[in-house]
Parts: sequence; structure tokens; C-alpha cells
Amino acid sequence: MSKLVSWIAVILLLCVVPFGSWLYLSKGLNYRKAALSELQVKDSLSISEDSLRLLNNKTTVLVLNKEVKIMDILGKINDQFKNSPSFQIMFKDSVGTYSYLPKGYLDERFLSYQGKDFILIDNKLQIRNSYNSDVPAIKKMVEHIAIILPRVKEADIIIKK
Repeated sequence: MSKLVSWIAVILLLCVVPFGSWLYLSKGLNYRKAALSELQVKDSLSISEDSLRLLNNKTTVLVLNKEVKIMDILGKINDQFKNSPSFQIMFKDSVGTYSYLPKGYLDERFLSYQGKDFILIDNKLQIRNSYNSDVPAIKKMVEHIAIILPRVKEADIIIKK
């Protein structure tokens, strides 16, 4: 009986566990590929257009609408990404304590995004996506922010001699 249990354990370790790991990793890879396909560059701003350098080298959520429910959502998003030095939330118009674009700054560039509440701009001034303020769109935006935020370079291990 103990040999049977041993053989079953060996078969599980050699066949079932690697297959389960492969399945789990391929599911994550497919999710990442799907998310990256949604984040294809939709439009791009040139450095000369962003003459004040308000958006350059920052992952920006540009808020086009300033409703009360959006302010609650932004507070939660800001709490989630507050430790990332290259993340910012900017408004198209002046609102409370948040940063905002000067009046008339890049207005003609964002005309095609009327009806949307948020625009996601990466650190290379590329417009990645636009979102409404409904719950599924907000969840998708938070996932997309996490994907395109540049990772902090980890320190290398140095061996002292």
C-alpha cells in the first residue's frame, strides 16, 4: 500500500504539478497580451506641443470631466498609486488641490475625446486609451495604469570581497 502511495505522489509531482503550473502561467501570459493589445498607441503628443513639460516623463491620467463621483474615484486611484514617483493625475480645468492644465493648453488635441472622462497618457507622451466613469471602465483603467507604469529598477546584488 505504501508503494502505491509513493507512486501516486511521484506521478503527481512529475505530471500534474508541472501541467498546473504551465496552465497558470499561460493564463497570465494571455491576460497580459490581451491587456497590451488594448493599450496600443491611439495618438501621440509631440514634445513641442507639451511646451510646459507638464506631461513629459510622467504617466498621466488626464481628467476631462469634473463630476462629484469622479472626485471619489480619483481619491482611491491616487491612494493606490501615490508611491509611484512617475504617476500624476491632472485635470483639464482647475479643480481643488489637483494639478491642472493651463486654460487652452492642448485643447484642440483632446477634442476627439469628448464624451470620455479620462485619458491615459504614458511617460513618452503617447495616448494609450480613454475611459468613461462607469465601474468596469474604471477597473480596466486601474489595470492599464499598473501595466504601463515604469518599474523602479531594482538594485543589483553586489558581492563584497
